[in-house]
Amino acid sequence: MNNRLKLLRIGREELRSLILTAKDWRVTVNDLLLALLMKALAPVADDRAKASRRKMLSLGCIVNIRKDLGVDSQRTFGLFLGSFMVTHAVPGGISLNQLARDLREQTLAIKRHRLYLGTPLELSFGRLMISFFSPGRRKKFYQKNYPLWGGITNMNLNSIWPMDEGEAAKDYFRAVSTGPVTPLVLAATTIGDHANIGLTYRTTVFSAAVIEQVACCFLQSLKNLGSGA
Repeated sequence: MNNRLKLLRIGREELRSLILTAKDWRVTVNDLLLALLMKALAPVADDRAKASRRKMLSLGCIVNIRKDLGVDSQRTFGLFLGSFMVTHAVPGGISLNQLARDLREQTLAIKRHRLYLGTPLELSFGRLMISFFSPGRRKKFYQKNYPLWGGITNMNLNSIWPMDEGEAAKDYFRAVSTGPVTPLVLAATTIGDHANIGLTYRTTVFSAAVIEQVACCFLQSLKNLGSGA
């Protein structure tokens, strides 16, 4: 379960392009980030095409469920989180636009039925199940029954930490550890006119060279949004 961290930065122009592209394609910024990460991971997971099953690539996403639970945000401290999963074959040659739209159809259905609220029950059931398993079976439980290549947690600090004009610039870096469910987590944090990304990965699953490849692909696809490529 050892973790390593790679930090990335999305500059002002790239962030502006990300937001405008999401609006133009009628998807959310989170949908587009999911598509960017999935597109970047697809070459790493190209052995799926030869597999007899599990040919899809899946990503998880963390959701803040305070509003759904009616939690008083001003008075109650703590994390109230749910999650959901999106899945796609990511065939060769698929455009980022099409991938983002396909994922949007999934996230719309998930949000409509609020399926992310089932996470606490799923985790409780999983914890009960693995208590009967040997250490070896516990390690393989999630990768066999809930196989994820990675996950995303997206936070816009500008909505909860506004900066007054002329105030000294603030910055914020966020890293989220991996766990038994997912071997890679992309933590995107918007602050001011840019965004910081903490890419945490499990060293027994991804090498530093592979993560460098994923990061370069992610940033290049992001840069291409602004160029129209």
